[in-house]
Amino acid sequence: MERRPGIAYRRPDGDPDRFVVESVGESRLDPAALPRNGWSAAVADADTDRFRAALGEEEVDVAYRLTIDDAETWVHERAVRDDRGNLVGYLFTAGDRVERNQQLERQRERLEEFASVVSHDLRNPLSVAVGNVELAMEFDGDDSTDRLDRALDALDWMDDLISDLLALAREGRSVEETTPEDLTGVVEEAWRTVGPGADARLVVTDPLPRIECDRRRLRQALENLFHNALEHGTDAEITGDNFDDRDGDDAFDGDVPPGTFTDAADGVSDVRKASADDPAGAEDPAVQVFVGRFDGGFYVADDGDGIDPADRDTVFEPGHTTVEGGTGFGLPIVDRIAQAHGWDITVAESRTGGARFEFDGVSVVDAGPCLHADDDTDDTADDDAT
Repeated sequence: MERRPGIAYRRPDGDPDRFVVESVGESRLDPAALPRNGWSAAVADADTDRFRAALGEEEVDVAYRLTIDDAETWVHERAVRDDRGNLVGYLFTAGDRVERNQQLERQRERLEEFASVVSHDLRNPLSVAVGNVELAMEFDGDDSTDRLDRALDALDWMDDLISDLLALAREGRSVEETTPEDLTGVVEEAWRTVGPGADARLVVTDPLPRIECDRRRLRQALENLFHNALEHGTDAEITGDNFDDRDGDDAFDGDVPPGTFTDAADGVSDVRKASADDPAGAEDPAVQVFVGRFDGGFYVADDGDGIDPADRDTVFEPGHTTVEGGTGFGLPIVDRIAQAHGWDITVAESRTGGARFEFDGVSVVDAGPCLHADDDTDDTADDDAT
């Protein structure tokens, strides 16, 4: 059980000279050094009148200077009068009180953030589950079973998210444990959640390294960045309907094709995700999302309209959004996850004029070959790509 701050005390009959220690919590004050009688004599002369006036009230809330072991210390006293006329309350150093208030403020902020993160991060898999259940009711046989399986997968992911977010709320941490993970696999998982069905293409410019990370939290960050790029770069609403393959067996099944992340002749690999009109992969998608690496980190970029330089310092602030109906928590969540990993995240302009989010200070376990170290290029890159 959490210890209460300060020193719990009682003043019999409200006597300003008597001080009885009831219990000791978290405090910088040494209870043995506090006077038990003649308390008011230890109060600084300049504070005596204010101290005595405060102790005459039904509720006491007063800060004053007290001499303890020949040193003057600011203390904060809060108490109430019980039905016997005794004053019962807590004594803190002024610093204890400030620290306690800051701790309570941090807890309040974490609770508010928890509520916002829950509503934001659970919306997408919930939409996926609902959309697939609705389709299962329209289909028969294996098609219906497949849809229910997809809904269950989305619900499993929601369960994982809830577990992680509860850990965040209870322990104030965004990262539980880091392990060496294949960045390629995390990117693939995140795109499967967000990208299929949207008029978009994922382009991976290099074989990605293995990095030290919390896989689930990094997947959340990537999903939010992918969602942000699609939300600003396409007309489609990113919901469970994007996982629809009503056109039949030829539609994209959500898996990244084999060889996607192997070396291409021009050093660029790309993942073409299906749209309703072009199941095999849009030739000219509304938006392309790039994932690549550079020395010390990796980036996620797009070829959209980009982020105004004047807004780059505020995009990570909770509630900041330029999309009607947006929550404004997607990028702040990304920022929190990056910070929890010890990474720096910055916003820049991509080679195509869109947004580029750079994660620096990443612990690389296995770098492997790097083909385009600093280039967020596409599969039609010209010869001057660097």
